[in-house]
Amino acid sequence: MSKSIMWAETDAKGFESECLFNEDSRSYEVMVCASGRRLCRSESFVARRDPQQGMDEEDRRTSVAIAERLVVEIEHELGDR
Repeated sequence: MSKSIMWAETDAKGFESECLFNEDSRSYEVMVCASGRRLCRSESFVARRDPQQGMDEEDRRTSVAIAERLVVEIEHELGDR
């Protein structure tokens, strides 16, 4: 399985988020992990367009929205509301 990183960031609360493009399935995988707590969530979605010259803007918005939702889910699980 060949994957390319499209974006990655760590927020002020220590949540590490990244978006990978899976070339085999032509899909994106968004993964969010709580630093130091070993709690991660991920979700995949089908790419609208292959990111040959960068990520499609709609795919980028979708990936960021998924990452934000996964952060909230992890916060709730950790009790960090």
